Formats: sequence, C-alpha cells, structure tokens
Amino acid sequence: MNYFTKTRVLIAVIVVLAITLLATMGTMVYGYYRQKLLANQYASNPQGRMEQQAQFLSNRLELTPEQEDIFRKSRDKFHTNTVDIKRKIQKVSVDIINELSAPEPNLELIDSLIKQYGKLHETEKKIMIDHLLEIKSAFTPEQFDKFQEIVRHTHRRQMQMHRQRFKNERMRRGDSISPRNQ
Repeated sequence: MNYFTKTRVLIAVIVVLAITLLATMGTMVYGYYRQKLLANQYASNPQGRMEQQAQFLSNRLELTPEQEDIFRKSRDKFHTNTVDIKRKIQKVSVDIINELSAPEPNLELIDSLIKQYGKLHETEKKIMIDHLLEIKSAFTPEQFDKFQEIVRHTHRRQMQMHRQRFKNERMRRGDSISPRNQ
C-alpha cells in the first residue's frame, strides 16, 4: 500500500470514529436532558403522575368504574396522610444529623429523636397497610394477584436501580468490595 492509500484509509477510519463518537455523545446528552425534563415534569405536577399511575393500574387490572373510584379515594387519602409524616421524618432526620454534628452531641436527645423517627415510620407503615387493605377489599382475588405482581416487579426494579447506583458511586470513589462468596 502506498502512502496516499494509507492516509485515505486512516482518514476514513478517523471520520467513522468521529461520527460514532458524536452520535454516542448526542445520545447521552439527549438521554440526560430527557430524564431531567421528566423529573422536572413529575416534580412540578405530582398529581399528573399519580393520575398516570392510576390509569396504568386501571388498564392492567381491568377495574370497574366503582373500583376506580374506591382506589382513587383511598390513594388520595393515603397521599394526604403520608405527605405530612414524610415531612416530619425528614425533619427528625435532619435534627439527628445536626445533633450528631454538634461539638458535644446530647445522646439523650439523639435517643429521643431516634424513638420519634421510629414512631413516625410505624405510623407511615400503618397508613400504608390500611390503604392496601382498603383497596384489597375492592379488588377481586385475580385483580389483587395482578396488583401484587405489579408491586413486586416495581420493587425489584427499584432495588436493581438502587444497587446499580450504589455500585456506580463506589466505582467513582475508587472503592472496591470483594465479590460475595456464593
């Protein structure tokens, strides 16, 4: 191969790699901004997201209009009751961190905050259980089985995303954890 042929081949390879790199970067940027747009959309309109989820469940579970009404009322009551509790849980969590950050932390105060934190979580779980029992009573056994499968699938996906995020954070920090023995 002569010099000019090698040069043309190298230029062609460089052009193809540059186009591939630009396409990859474009896809990454598009994905980032799309995800950011969706996150902002859901943050600015949580009611819209709840309605979208309700429509998804209604279609998947084939709910009757009466069942949809029961589900919607129970869901709204659940979210109304848990918003305040979640806010209190966050406040207690911040109070614990602030107390731990003090020059001389008050262990009695930390202990009482931990108890308060536990009671708030207990209340939140009781509200969730009441909500689930209420909607369970409106579902047929087949619908509730489908509902449980949707919940399990969603939980598995969230756990996978959590593990992946944790793994990515470890890799960014340069931490290494030896693999589990199986």
